[in-house]
Amino acid sequence: MCITTFSGCSEDDGSGGIFKYDISYNPGSLDPQTAADANSDLLISNIYMGLLTANPDGSLGEGVAEDYIVSDDGLVYTFRLRQDVFWIDSGEFEAQCTANDFVFAFQRLFDPDTRAARASEYYCIKNAEQVNRGYIPIVSEIGVRALGDFELEITLSYPNPQFPTLLTKSPAMPCNEEYFIRAQGKYGLDAENTPSNGDFYIRTWDYDPYTITDNNHIILRRNYKTSERDQVFPQGLNFFIVDEKGFLSDFLSGTTSCIAVTDEQAESITGEYTVSSYSNISVGLTFNTDYELFTNTGFRQALACLVSHEDMSQALSHYELSDGVVPQEVTLLDKSYREYAGESAKYTYNEADAKKFYTLAEPSIDKEQLVGARIIMSDDTTQEAVSYIMQEWQRVFGFYCVVQQLSQEEYDKRLQEGDYEIAVVELTGGYNSPEAYLKPFTRNSSENVTGYHSTDFERLMTRAGRAVELSESADLYVQAERLLLSEAIFIPLCYKNEYFFIEEDARDIYYNPFTKSVDFSKAKTE
Repeated sequence: MCITTFSGCSEDDGSGGIFKYDISYNPGSLDPQTAADANSDLLISNIYMGLLTANPDGSLGEGVAEDYIVSDDGLVYTFRLRQDVFWIDSGEFEAQCTANDFVFAFQRLFDPDTRAARASEYYCIKNAEQVNRGYIPIVSEIGVRALGDFELEITLSYPNPQFPTLLTKSPAMPCNEEYFIRAQGKYGLDAENTPSNGDFYIRTWDYDPYTITDNNHIILRRNYKTSERDQVFPQGLNFFIVDEKGFLSDFLSGTTSCIAVTDEQAESITGEYTVSSYSNISVGLTFNTDYELFTNTGFRQALACLVSHEDMSQALSHYELSDGVVPQEVTLLDKSYREYAGESAKYTYNEADAKKFYTLAEPSIDKEQLVGARIIMSDDTTQEAVSYIMQEWQRVFGFYCVVQQLSQEEYDKRLQEGDYEIAVVELTGGYNSPEAYLKPFTRNSSENVTGYHSTDFERLMTRAGRAVELSESADLYVQAERLLLSEAIFIPLCYKNEYFFIEEDARDIYYNPFTKSVDFSKAKTE
């Protein structure tokens, strides 16, 4: 059997097909508690099932939990679990998935010996941070306990309106203790030691880092136990590990069933395909506040007042000019966040206001720093628009910049090292929440490359992340975004789209533009 061309035979209802997808590197681990890369998350989302699942429309659906209740103070979640969820693997293992599997998984997540990279995302769970940092030596002290085989209670230290969403992510997937012990340190590292309680299980996992061949692949097949209660339509999935440069040619030649591409790549795809677009990338200018000139808020505000979206409209004709930090794809309270947030707080072009801000800031400006500031970018899609902005800064303030267009690798390195003065950045977020786009500007975020710190911004973000009601959290995120824009640490330029193409003979494949996961469970072929 040649797996690069075999597509399976579909039944009358479209079931029975095999769908193919390219990934650019071998997943580091399919152990959900230690996984730390996007490809691992992609595979995990198709192999495991958490307490809750994320629906294609962004809402939450049933997972292993068929129902749950939350206490009035937002601190105690009680889950009633399904009794028809089972573990299987590529061998003969079979076991019921119970509440104890979630208890063991969270204990592993916070056990310091696990060294789970994403444990801090779940510090809202009672005693989680103290256990993870070693202050409490007993992992059973975390606020996760089984009230029975099919009832689970999770207690938080403080309310977190995003907690149900966190339960759909990799670190919150269950772990069968018996299977984990039997794996003897190889859990999640090969097909023989990776179980499934989700839609598919791993049949084979072949990867040779020294050989680029079609045999570098991960083959998944339908979990028959899952499909007994809720039909999993595909017979299986084939994930090919190839160089990212080959993604487009593989899709156009029919080797793969679907592909996620950027605005620029989408223009080269023609033909009969199903395509969905997602406005999930926010592009803007950020300032390195470790550079003395940009510690001055007034100077940043003066520069922001000279950014004319009208003048940039032709240069950015392929994109929608942006109003804020958070893009339109983000939803909140059953509507677009941008619709909920209302009128933007971004600066509009006003030379008089720019001069007022500059006059106030001028006494503390070192005039020698007005020449030679470097603007770094990783592609040329916004270069013409940035040129318009630079000309205005030069004309009004005598502020001269130079543009440095870098490879993605060099750009990322320079950004992380703070080796720049101004950067064109693309914010993508990792989940469907305004928090994902605003958090990179918090002081302790590993993604904060600007050095920005505002006590008021930190306070708003903390309160938003601990609000009992989602509506209160939403209002606080709006205030945080407005503060970020008013202090001109981020100057919005445009929103970019991501596109998901599906081959003509396939349907019902769902892409999540935030997590980059693909849901194949209902995928059908004609």
